[in-house]
Amino acid sequence: MGRVFFNTRLNISKIGGADYSMIESDSGKTFMLLPTAARLITLPVLGTGVGQAGEGWNCKLVLDDAATGVDQGFNFKCNVDMGSGVNLANRGFIMDTDSGAGDFCVANDDFINISVNASAGDTIHFWTDGVRWNIEGFVKDATEVAFAQAAA
Repeated sequence: MGRVFFNTRLNISKIGGADYSMIESDSGKTFMLLPTAARLITLPVLGTGVGQAGEGWNCKLVLDDAATGVDQGFNFKCNVDMGSGVNLANRGFIMDTDSGAGDFCVANDDFINISVNASAGDTIHFWTDGVRWNIEGFVKDATEVAFAQAAA
């Protein structure tokens, strides 16, 4: 019979008003992004060295308005930097419930721009093979959480 683990919990961290640079040990975390100020979230540098995001590094980013969960209630823009200036061939998509069209990551999309009209519960999952980022997003409106080549 295999081992049974009790009281296993998700590793959750809250990101408040300051810019945040993720590190190697942030792998596996779910980050709750609170709308207290505009900010830049930076994913770790890809690679196999110390402090870098190697094969299997992953995290989830969940928008949290810390209140009612209203539609378009994020109130502050946020940019997620997936390797600006490196022009990575990241891959992934952001699906939405408004239009169903979503957004698809193309070459040189090194950012995800989160607008002031994003919604609580919008979720983005990042993982890497150590060479490029893979992204899977589920949001209310993909025009409010979109891939881009630069910070907004």
